[in-house]
Amino acid sequence: MRKKVFIFWVLLIAVGFFRFWQSFGVVSIPIGDCLKQVVVGKGNIIEEPERKESGQILVIRANSLMIASTSVSCASDLSVRVKTKLYPRFSFGDSVRFKGKLLEPINFDSSIANGSSRSFDYKGYLAKDEIFYEMKSAVVEVDTRLSKDPAIKQQSDFENNNNLFGTIKNFFTVIIDNIISKLYSFKLAFVKSLESNLGEPHAALASGLIVGEKSALGKKLLEDFRIVGLIHIVVLSGYNITIVADAMRRFLVFLPRVWGIFIGGFGMAMFGILVGGGATVVRSCFMASIALSADLIRRDYSVIRALFFVGLLMLIQNPLILLHDPSFQLSFLATLGLIVLASPIEKRLTFVTEKFSIRGIVASTIATQVFVSPYILYMMGQISIIGMVVNILVLPFIPLTMLLGSLAGIIGIFNLSLAQPLAWCSHLLLSYELFMVEHFARFPFASAHIDIFSFWWVAGFYVVFAGVWWGMGLKKK
Repeated sequence: MRKKVFIFWVLLIAVGFFRFWQSFGVVSIPIGDCLKQVVVGKGNIIEEPERKESGQILVIRANSLMIASTSVSCASDLSVRVKTKLYPRFSFGDSVRFKGKLLEPINFDSSIANGSSRSFDYKGYLAKDEIFYEMKSAVVEVDTRLSKDPAIKQQSDFENNNNLFGTIKNFFTVIIDNIISKLYSFKLAFVKSLESNLGEPHAALASGLIVGEKSALGKKLLEDFRIVGLIHIVVLSGYNITIVADAMRRFLVFLPRVWGIFIGGFGMAMFGILVGGGATVVRSCFMASIALSADLIRRDYSVIRALFFVGLLMLIQNPLILLHDPSFQLSFLATLGLIVLASPIEKRLTFVTEKFSIRGIVASTIATQVFVSPYILYMMGQISIIGMVVNILVLPFIPLTMLLGSLAGIIGIFNLSLAQPLAWCSHLLLSYELFMVEHFARFPFASAHIDIFSFWWVAGFYVVFAGVWWGMGLKKK
């Protein structure tokens, strides 16, 4: 490794560790006497609402907060996680008024099938998104004065920034929020189109595969996906992002190379925003951007270096994800397992056919299962036994399902009748995939459960694996 490259990595790692060390000092924002009191507030919805069977979950950036029936002000510029009724429906960017009991999040134990439980750091999970307070049952209504005339809202935003920097920052914030709002509106229309053409639960599965909208699947079906080891396809994992990136590359192949790279990069960025921009999506899109950049300047692309580079950048931006974001942790481990193990395993599976990419699917499944299983067992106490079989039976059909579902959803926004033939084909594939999941989930030994064990066993596994991998690399050299 060249000296400049070595210094670059040392500095990047040092900054990452410094940011991680700083994160231990993160504390909640003081709110005076408002804690455990019924409060009223005004603010804007800053994340796409999460809709479940029991209601909606909103993240509201409160501009003002005060104890109900008094003039005692608590705080301002504070993010609050609010649970409210399923109707009326709210959207990203809505200006709202809300009322409810303000509470601090509490960690809880999640029960598993064998009677034991795992502790979940719910407080840290919310803190990574700068959310320190929540309302479990709130009354929320749209602030009609601001919502009826967006110009009033933008004007008030600008008035809150008296300096030039604040005005410029707010100008770009308004533009970005408008773009995000348009994308979320398109996503909502897309999901409604699928619901009209496919019905449930087929539309819910298609929405989960394509745009990560899994809320309508229900707890029972989601649990079935976990049991058979296919939950990764409905939470928009790196696998789905890879399919989307590959589809974009094929679609733009007729363009000049530079134009294709820039348009593909822009398309991946817009898709990342569209599906919510979670840790898994951010990591996948960043890695795709690095690959496109390497292609643009015609340089070699090291996947493992790109993974660690993106991981360090995400850690520097938000150090709390290292300990408090399971999606980041599992996504990083799964990708590392694919990079390190998939190719060597595939070379040894000569007895498995290459038709329909079966050999690659088997190798990838083994690689990810081996690498993430210790951490999944520690975190959830459950692991799929028949995941290999179900992945082989289902994954070859996922790209075609996503393609047909995407076309049916987009065409259906403009004309439902015209989208029907594509919807029928998509419905057939989705029915097959749902049947496989529900059928195999009923097997008595579909998944295994294990009692709680120390995290040091998990750390020991990865340390030993790293030592073996490093030693084999030195031996080859």
